[in-house]
Amino acid sequence: MRILASAFASILLALSTVATAQPEAGKDYRVLSEPQPSDTEKTTVIEFFSYSCPHCHSLLPIIQDWANGASDSVEVLHVPVTFGRDSWKLLARAYYVAKTLEVTDKTHGAVFEAIHAKGFRPSSPADIADLYTDLGVDRDAVMDAFDSFVVDMKVKRGEKMVRRYGVQRTPTMAVAGRYVTDPTSAGGQEAMLNVVDYLLAEKVGAEGGGSAGGAETDSEG
Repeated sequence: MRILASAFASILLALSTVATAQPEAGKDYRVLSEPQPSDTEKTTVIEFFSYSCPHCHSLLPIIQDWANGASDSVEVLHVPVTFGRDSWKLLARAYYVAKTLEVTDKTHGAVFEAIHAKGFRPSSPADIADLYTDLGVDRDAVMDAFDSFVVDMKVKRGEKMVRRYGVQRTPTMAVAGRYVTDPTSAGGQEAMLNVVDYLLAEKVGAEGGGSAGGAETDSEG
């Protein structure tokens, strides 16, 4: 009986240790060698995503719930990645067009839904304009924004951020310009957000705050 009790106690201790284990640098998240600057006083949490990524699609409601419950001192930003793919470049421009026109509340979830639930496969700005028009956005404004200097600059800044943060897959999340995690490293999407919570509470809080994102970051409302 004593042996069984001892074994049971050991199992409980092991389970407790696993349950309370803290995320580890180099395993669950990376620490950037060069922290990235920011133009906001808030602590930023950046989601690097692509509309074509099915994992980003499944993460959408999860990250929306998380963002709704985040502290007022936290600003959630979204940066589309391209990885050099023409189809992803088109979708990155589509995101920044919506940002420029301030209509992401109408378009962001709808683009994910159109691609992953309805088989939408855009191949030109006109295809995006058709979708946005159906969502109540002015078509001429969409087409003008696609070719605008503002959108060009946003795309270039976004690609620079992807390189500086060392993003290799989507989704990836960055915290306060210092820490980077993803579902593969953390062990799933919920685990990734747990790592983000840990970093905000234990790292950023201990360091007295801090934010990052690049010369101009774009937040999704």
